Amino acid sequence: MKRYSIFLAAILVLITILVSACSGTATTSASPTPTTTAPVTTPIVKVDNIRLIGTIGPMAIPLAYMAENNVLSSVANKTTFSVWATPTQLQAIIAGGQGDFISLPSNSAATFYNKGVSLRYLDNSIWNILYLVTSDPNIKSVKDLKGKTVSVPYQGAVPDAMFQSLCKQAGMDPAKDLTIFYTPDPVQASQRLLTGQDAYVLLSEPSATSAIEKGKSSGTTYFRAFSMANEWNKTSASKTTPIAGTVVMGDLKNRPDIVKVFVTEYAKAVQWMLANPADAGQVGARALADQGFTAPILTESMQNIDWRYQSSADVRPDLEAFFNTLSLVSPNFIGGKLPDDGFYYKP
Repeated sequence: MKRYSIFLAAILVLITILVSACSGTATTSASPTPTTTAPVTTPIVKVDNIRLIGTIGPMAIPLAYMAENNVLSSVANKTTFSVWATPTQLQAIIAGGQGDFISLPSNSAATFYNKGVSLRYLDNSIWNILYLVTSDPNIKSVKDLKGKTVSVPYQGAVPDAMFQSLCKQAGMDPAKDLTIFYTPDPVQASQRLLTGQDAYVLLSEPSATSAIEKGKSSGTTYFRAFSMANEWNKTSASKTTPIAGTVVMGDLKNRPDIVKVFVTEYAKAVQWMLANPADAGQVGARALADQGFTAPILTESMQNIDWRYQSSADVRPDLEAFFNTLSLVSPNFIGGKLPDDGFYYKP
């Protein structure tokens, strides 16, 4: 009997051990070690070529820098750069879909958009670039030009629109109280000043700096009588002058991956330009060799330009106020109406 009790006790101990072991196994299998899955990254599909189009002015420099340094290599097999010199050339480029990212006056961008061109406004970078250049010390403001002949480049573009608007705000009728002579571009406008054909010329940079420096060599002292932005700020309700920016064209506006890279690199290029004016002048001289702008002129002209990179979403209130003021002279300056939501790029 005693042996039976000992045997029975041993059996009970063995059962207890087996149950405990099974319970431990069950608990472990019920709580498996969690596993993590690496996020799937979709590779960017490169395009063959991204075409950057600049103006014959300082806005060519950041784009030319981007092309020279191939900063868009992650999204394009190659990047090319060229410039437009006249509104007619710009219209041909845009109508023919010959560019992907283009710098141009803000009101021109609005006009193209309102006419059905497939584009989005990405940013505004230029806020002051226009000056009235003369050798007449009596010119202090727009109202002092009454009865004069003023040479103005780019009929229908920002220089013309701003000048006519300021004339009206000064109480003058631009069609009666003075004579406006239109030239195809700032280069030809400055030539009229230097050859004595006109005494008062509205010039953008770097043409203003170039004309002033060339005047010194001939013994004539030309100077910036006033800045258009300053005159605007004194008399206009809109106060600010978002003059020019960049648009994305055609199919690329539907490639947010590519636009994101462009916007990032363009902002960097602007900052590089401002931080390295001498080197930037060299880049600009290579880009604008056909227009005859030298590196020293381009470097010096940067001191007379208000560069402020601002996204289209952030600049929209300023743009709409600016456009509304221009449209008081003629709705045609913005294509007949304020551009709608689709004009402004949304990431």
